[in-house]
Amino acid sequence: MPDAQRPPSLVVIANPASGRGRGARVVRALEARLAEARSESANVSLQLTNFPGEEQVLALEAAQEGAHTILAVGGDGTWGNVARGILAAGGTSRLALLAAGTGNDLSFATGLDVRDVDTALAIARGSGERRIDVGEVDGVHFVNCVGFGFDAEVVRETLRVTWLRGHAVYLLTAARLLFGYSGFEAQLRVEEDNRGIVGTRAHGPPAATMRHLAVIVANGPRIGGGFLISPNAAVDDGLLDVVRVADVSPWRRAVVFSGAPRGTHLNAPEVTLRRAPSLTLSFATPPSFEADGELHQARSSTLEVRCLPGALRLAVP
Repeated sequence: MPDAQRPPSLVVIANPASGRGRGARVVRALEARLAEARSESANVSLQLTNFPGEEQVLALEAAQEGAHTILAVGGDGTWGNVARGILAAGGTSRLALLAAGTGNDLSFATGLDVRDVDTALAIARGSGERRIDVGEVDGVHFVNCVGFGFDAEVVRETLRVTWLRGHAVYLLTAARLLFGYSGFEAQLRVEEDNRGIVGTRAHGPPAATMRHLAVIVANGPRIGGGFLISPNAAVDDGLLDVVRVADVSPWRRAVVFSGAPRGTHLNAPEVTLRRAPSLTLSFATPPSFEADGELHQARSSTLEVRCLPGALRLAVP
């Protein structure tokens, strides 16, 4: 057990419900590993979540108490919630990852293969770190992406699919919604940045109301465990990749969607990509949005999405 007079240098926050069962299996392996190495884990605290979103509360408390590193066991939702807790406490604690989720897109974005318990523990106990960017919208931080419209509806519908795991959940749900989702109107104003122009179609009006299928603001290149929404996105370039998909017929939606696993959807005339440090979106009413796979309800109909360069310390080998 950790010394009662000293905060644990490593706090492990695990979501047993992540990955539709994988999280619980990883927790059992992690508990066994810590039990086998009691001397190594003398200053480690393991905390399990009991309800959705509790990771943020536990991470905030751990960071405020001086934890050097917080190892988050789960997927993108867990990692995003732990990052929010760390940032709320001032951002001094490192975030370490152990993959047990559905998509695990942040580990893909950062090149970290952290599916193995021993590998993840070694990284968390080591001293390596990398500063990565964080996005923020309506007071909610995100580490991989935030999505409006179709993407948010897909996340909402995946909660009803209990008989599939991994990327297949997102794939099936998205395919169903291609023919039923009605789209939305929004106005975008993207902050000008000399590095942010990608292709000739990025030179359109900075603020125009149009009907969208989706607007996805990406920090990392992949969403949903297998869709390369912006293949060249980097988590440490100080910019967000703004992918805007115009609303079209169900047939054209299917064509665009079919290219997303390879990133070729960016060649479609309905899709534009810009890179910028911030953007503003205006809706008729406050929208719902997904941030790192977690649904949120906006408080305002006009939202600023901004990049916070290097705001998070990530544990790396």
